[in-house]
Amino acid sequence: MIQLSSQPEFDGVAWRPATIEDAQLLADHTRRLHEVEQLEYLPGTGYFQWLLAQPGIDPEHDLLVAVADDAIVADAGAWLHSGASGARCIIWGETSPGYEHLKTYLLDWSEARARQRLSSEASDLPRVIRIAVEDHRQAQREAIEAAGFESPRSFADMARPLSDLPQAPDLVDGIEVVAWSNDLAELVRLASNESFADHWGSLPMTSAEFRGFFADSPTFRPDLSFLALDDGVVVAFCLCEVDDEDNEDRDTDDVYLQRVGTVPSHRGRRLATHLIVRSMEAAVSAGGLDRAALQVDEMSHTSATLVYQRLGFETYARSLTYVKTL
Repeated sequence: MIQLSSQPEFDGVAWRPATIEDAQLLADHTRRLHEVEQLEYLPGTGYFQWLLAQPGIDPEHDLLVAVADDAIVADAGAWLHSGASGARCIIWGETSPGYEHLKTYLLDWSEARARQRLSSEASDLPRVIRIAVEDHRQAQREAIEAAGFESPRSFADMARPLSDLPQAPDLVDGIEVVAWSNDLAELVRLASNESFADHWGSLPMTSAEFRGFFADSPTFRPDLSFLALDDGVVVAFCLCEVDDEDNEDRDTDDVYLQRVGTVPSHRGRRLATHLIVRSMEAAVSAGGLDRAALQVDEMSHTSATLVYQRLGFETYARSLTYVKTL
């Protein structure tokens, strides 16, 4: 069993926990990786500042970095999400070019830390470790598979230009559409938890987790996010973000449809379609954005991929989510 408290010696490499002051170094490390691996998402300093402050992460124990010549050359982490229906740890282990020999240790360390964290969760509920990777990153996939992870799920990255937008379908009687409001954040969280309760691998979000992902996130765009209400209760939502740091390195400036859902009682009324179109229209009005993008579970029982295809979205990349069940 790997010892979490001590790291093996590699020439020129020093190990330590990550801190909030490492945000820029982590962004630089990821950029070096991107130059070789062509990552689908290129997080900047703001992302790492956000990540290090999230509930479920204790940087001192959950984030490990390798430093060489005052630069971070590798990182690993374990991020716990738990609730009444189960628990999962999302893990990662990445190396800058030239430090690939650290990869096996990073994956072993992150899995060991995930197992340690999950050991405190109820053993009679589902407990899983998950790690995601872009489909084209063959070496990373091979390392993950060699560590014994299986890949049961494929996710499609889809996008469409913010031009020639379709018309939003008419709303059924009794439904009101409003822009995001912080006053409705808790109702949106409840609707989100209900909407995704029957989705693969989903866990309900606490208030702190939900606010961390949306209301308090520096990339969240309330002006591009819309809600459908039925008698004052949120029944559908389209929550959007714009990551300016990621967009700087792209050929297009994207608005990302981060979370789209409809509670089961209101499915089949095209509410999500209406909200997506409203968000895209708002993105056009806001200016400076070229494309709408999202990621969707290709095996979803809601046939969400078909909904997006009908709206003009096309798949441009895929990622795989690998899993180990405890």
